[in-house]
Amino acid sequence: MTIFTVGFGRKQLTGPLPINTWNSTADTYRDPLYLTCVALSDGESTALIMSADVMKIDGGAFEECAKRLKEKLGIERKSILISAIHSHYAPTISRTCPWAESFFASAVEVAESAIADLAPAKVFAGKGHTDSLTFVRRYLLADGTWKFNPSAADNPVAHESEADSEMRTLRFVREGKKDILMANYQTHYHGGVGKNVITADVFGDFRALAEEALGCEFMYCSGASGNLNFFSVIHGERKHPSIGAAAAELLRTAKESIASETEVKTGKLVTATSVYKGKVRHDSEERIAQARQIRDAGRDTPEGAELVKKFGFVNKYEPGAILVRNNLGETLDLHFFTVAFGDVAVSGVPFEQFDTNAQEVRAASPFKMTFTLSMTNESFAYVPSALADHHRSYEVATSKFVPGSGTEFAAEQLRLLGECKSAY
Repeated sequence: MTIFTVGFGRKQLTGPLPINTWNSTADTYRDPLYLTCVALSDGESTALIMSADVMKIDGGAFEECAKRLKEKLGIERKSILISAIHSHYAPTISRTCPWAESFFASAVEVAESAIADLAPAKVFAGKGHTDSLTFVRRYLLADGTWKFNPSAADNPVAHESEADSEMRTLRFVREGKKDILMANYQTHYHGGVGKNVITADVFGDFRALAEEALGCEFMYCSGASGNLNFFSVIHGERKHPSIGAAAAELLRTAKESIASETEVKTGKLVTATSVYKGKVRHDSEERIAQARQIRDAGRDTPEGAELVKKFGFVNKYEPGAILVRNNLGETLDLHFFTVAFGDVAVSGVPFEQFDTNAQEVRAASPFKMTFTLSMTNESFAYVPSALADHHRSYEVATSKFVPGSGTEFAAEQLRLLGECKSAY
């Protein structure tokens, strides 16, 4: 008989300051960053699901973590998912990041803590909904054109698609120990905390509220994020809420999810992983030459800004993306990971998935509850949906992959989910 056990571990992430983030060079903490781990075991195999309060983790950093976890604890690479919450006010972890060595050591420490904490658990799954937080950030304008993040003056009349309003939760109930709550929600970072600070953003505030209000151990699992914002510019829809208000709404939604939950069956741990050859998008020689002109002029100079306008780039970042793509070859290896236990599966992808594709995966998954995690074990940035491919925008213009890739990659997720399901 399979005895399903679950354990929890957490360690604060630290490193030398100042540290570069997407937003600025930061030298002050607004709140602590953490690396959180949930260990799952069926008595024979163990899997680790981690959530890191960082911008992203690159493939080299993941491989180093996987190597150390295998050497120290015997955990197989295919059974490790490390997902970033994508705070723009936290560092990116690479092998050469000043925080790298501390991060690698922390990965082993939190895994050891979670494994030491393993205890028999019952699993309850639920769903809550909020219609006031997440919005697709590509809009239809009154003149029939589309625009990424327009202002109210552009007269936006509709979003490209409806954002998923669902939060999924798993609650692990263990006798004599705190419950462990995992919440999976899809949105981009919140922002609005000023420059030069390090923060886990709204997700850190959500964690603090959840643990205080629910008396549980808590882990936030970032879902699809590539095409979403915490606000809308359409008249009558919600403007940018404060971090406190957003975290409170996430807590309300988590409580709603818990109120709806039902017990789900557990079973043996099953894992599946694959390397998918993502086809790289390449540009015309003329476009590459224009991108080089902007690079040589300096994208942040007045001359560079003029050239961005003159050549019709979506913004100053597109020329750099073109030059990166030009040096990547024909394909990139994308590592997909899936962990399943009974009625539940967790599917991790190495990029900022678009909400539409994540919804498709969850709807077609053969499991009763499926968590979809973006930026897992790597981050190749944006992979637009088929719909977004038709509406030129920042994410589409800077994506490394050919149009249609979002659909292909979602199909690969479903293939791995099917592989796991067939093992039962």
